[in-house]
Amino acid sequence: MSLVGRHIGRYRILEQLGQGGMSVVYKGLDTTLDREVAVKVLHPHLAGRVESRKRLEREAKAVARLHHPNILEVFDYSGESATEAYLVTEYIRGQTLRQFITDEALAPPEIAAMVVHELASALAHAHESGILHRDLKPENVMVRDDGVLKLMDFGIAKILDRDEKMTMTGALVGSPAHMAPEIIEGEEAGAEADVFSLGTMLYLFVTGKLPFTAPNTTATLKKILDCVYDDPRQVLATVSDELAEIIGQCLQRQPGNRFPTAAKLRDALAEYLNGLGLTRPHEELAKFFLEPRGYRKELTPRITAALLARAESLIAEKKSARAMSALNQVLAHEPSNARANELLGQMRARKQREARVKRLQRLAFIGGVGFIVAMSVLQGVRVAMAPKPYTPRFPLSPTDVTLAGVTWPRPPEPVKVETAPVIEVPVEPVKPPVVVTPPLKPVVKPNAELVEVAVIVRPFGHVQVDDGPLTSEELARHVIKVSPGWHRFTVTCDACESQGRTVSVEVAKGDQVPLVAPLKPSLVSFTGWPDDARVRVGAKEMTVKESQSAPFRLATPAAGSQEMRHKVEYQVSVAGQVVDRGVKYAAPGRPLVIDRGAP
Repeated sequence: MSLVGRHIGRYRILEQLGQGGMSVVYKGLDTTLDREVAVKVLHPHLAGRVESRKRLEREAKAVARLHHPNILEVFDYSGESATEAYLVTEYIRGQTLRQFITDEALAPPEIAAMVVHELASALAHAHESGILHRDLKPENVMVRDDGVLKLMDFGIAKILDRDEKMTMTGALVGSPAHMAPEIIEGEEAGAEADVFSLGTMLYLFVTGKLPFTAPNTTATLKKILDCVYDDPRQVLATVSDELAEIIGQCLQRQPGNRFPTAAKLRDALAEYLNGLGLTRPHEELAKFFLEPRGYRKELTPRITAALLARAESLIAEKKSARAMSALNQVLAHEPSNARANELLGQMRARKQREARVKRLQRLAFIGGVGFIVAMSVLQGVRVAMAPKPYTPRFPLSPTDVTLAGVTWPRPPEPVKVETAPVIEVPVEPVKPPVVVTPPLKPVVKPNAELVEVAVIVRPFGHVQVDDGPLTSEELARHVIKVSPGWHRFTVTCDACESQGRTVSVEVAKGDQVPLVAPLKPSLVSFTGWPDDARVRVGAKEMTVKESQSAPFRLATPAAGSQEMRHKVEYQVSVAGQVVDRGVKYAAPGRPLVIDRGAP
């Protein structure tokens, strides 16, 4: 039954703002302070439970201590004696973030990064006070009319039992797609669970779709537990490698592999945004929410200018892979950017020169080896052809033969060897197995006009279309002409695994195909410490001796770094005491032995 027109305590209910499976939210008037408020009233079946009311009271008192510009302020709580159980908060003129993104994309991806930076900042304040959110989703974020984000419903999910959370997929959970794996499994959730939920929101804001989706709740939860999702760079070419790496760390299956708190996520996003000149996200977002389309036109040139400056600096430092990544992102924003194409041309020319020098060095080496081998063979021939004095093979005896005044030894009689008869056994010929390979060629329209497709490669590589040949060069951007229809694009490079996508190419559309070639794994082992010393890399630990027989395997995560190297943070302990720790870098596809005595 609606409470509009009634009083709850000192609050007069003015209108209903929304409702869900857990509560109804009203706009109200605080008759004592004469100010507008929001009143969240629990449904009767929850309000009638003593345990639910106690939980609501505990959470209300805890959240009321939070004071942050991006957290919805709690003013009041109903208390145990009231008929209704309710929370009173500040009233926000605006809309939920879910409503906003339904009509307007948070693009380019840097805008999404700024939004999550603000939310992580609010969440960090809560985590430092020992308060978890437990129910992060776009529906629980308000966008105030002046562009300020407000995170609401802190701790409200704790009011329900786990079974209720799993069945109430309406207002409380909204969609199970934002739940961390440990919550699904019924384990104790910490700050890392909130970080996981922020990661799903960042992925959604960047790509326009959730990382884990399925036709029903059960299938969605299984996808989260499997933790398999599309690389965001494959979904949207403008997603940078750095931002993809941040998303990937948020969405790690094991809590220990994620950012440990929202503060660490906030700092990582701040560092990324600072590198693009976006040092004051709250001010940037105020401009965006005021006029989204106008702000995009102003922001994109700023981003590309910062990326070009970074690329030029990286080229000067001879960090080709990272420079390629920056230029890739520029071309994803502005495919016809003259400076980016010029720099790519210079890098390609330098790479060709380096390849020619290497070929000449190889030829010189092969020629030198060939000369040495030839001289050795010639010397051997000379030694072999030199005359040698005759030495009898057998000692002289009365049986020797004398011919022409020279005594020659008689050769020994040949030994007769009895051989066993050969028995022929008929053997039936083995028929080779019949392998039936179904045709997997894509459907294309014959005799159609060719369409130009830009293939954006991270970090760079050769590209193959369908069953055709590989492109001759490893590039960051390939322009390929294909017929309209479905095509399979595959990318590979010397240090990368092959990766492919099947896409539909349309006639009237200048298609872009983003491809990411994941790095090959590296094997890391240790030497120089006692065999029983414990070594840790990431979340995995073993002895020094075990690392030599079964090395640590460093594989690129689904959304990992594309810097053409793996960062190895290690720690060595002897008898429970840490004796060494450090950072090394492993080349993809190659073993790395960390030696105690090496510098």
